[in-house]
Amino acid sequence: MKKMISVLLALVLALGVCGAFAEESSALPAYAYQGDDPIWKAVVEYMQATDFGFEPEAGGVLIPTPIILKTVYNDDETEATVYGNFWIFCYKRSEENSKILAMTSGGENPGYMKLEKKDGIWAVTSMVIAGSGDDYQADIVKFADGDKELEEQYFLTAGASENSMLPQYQRAAVVEYVAANNLDIEAYQETGWDPVAVND
Repeated sequence: MKKMISVLLALVLALGVCGAFAEESSALPAYAYQGDDPIWKAVVEYMQATDFGFEPEAGGVLIPTPIILKTVYNDDETEATVYGNFWIFCYKRSEENSKILAMTSGGENPGYMKLEKKDGIWAVTSMVIAGSGDDYQADIVKFADGDKELEEQYFLTAGASENSMLPQYQRAAVVEYVAANNLDIEAYQETGWDPVAVND
């Protein structure tokens, strides 16, 4: 009887370990910027640290997806202002198909960031984001400060319309993430939309 109890206990423990391993192995690795542009690196790391209130679900991942429209440097290039729409998306493996990243949350943050370079390293020192409602458009016009091309570009980053810049940036960020981590992901998907393939 004791032997049977010991065998059952060992089985229960083994199943528990296997279950924990399966849950851990399905968790997505954290996103890490893969490029060599120091401005992009600073922007992405700031977005990860700030997260703007978007948090991935357990086992999920947060992927910063900035759309940088314009970068202006001071004379000695120790300070910079980066204008853009700083999108963030959170994903997890789909419960219906583990090879699809299901988008769980996300949002835009149109505005600009101030950066400084110290000891050769860029870091974000402040950020201004457009307000909502009536303030949204007014703030973007203010950010552009008479630059009509920049103003128009801001509005082309706002959603997934036919002319929007967003879809290409979102796909590029997911493709980079999947490749960097050698994942078996084949597509990503927003609720109510068709999956978007990440393989060429």
